[in-house]
Amino acid sequence: MAKILVVDDEPLIVEMLSSYLTLMGHEPIGALSGRQTWDKLAYEEPDMILLDIQLPDENGLDICRKLRQQDSTRHVPIVIISAHFPPRTQEANQAGANGYLAKPINMNALKSAISGAGVA
Repeated sequence: MAKILVVDDEPLIVEMLSSYLTLMGHEPIGALSGRQTWDKLAYEEPDMILLDIQLPDENGLDICRKLRQQDSTRHVPIVIISAHFPPRTQEANQAGANGYLAKPINMNALKSAISGAGVA
């Protein structure tokens, strides 16, 4: 079972992804903002992070860059989730993300992203 931090400003998306992750046998942790993300990371060590780009207080790509600079999160797989069209995959890659999922999120694609990141 992997601990997966789900960051999105839409509570329904966090709830939906958390429910699916629970069914898959993972332990989801929800955050609705950049501030909540940093608060959770102060005491949680996730095995993976699903990170929205558009948050109310901080850009998800900036969070991704900061996470890549910290020893404690440098190697944690990060998958960007976003409704942006066209997809911002190149920006996500440059920020250090391991993957990109477009909203609405296809659950098979989510499952592939999790296994592709090496999270059991």
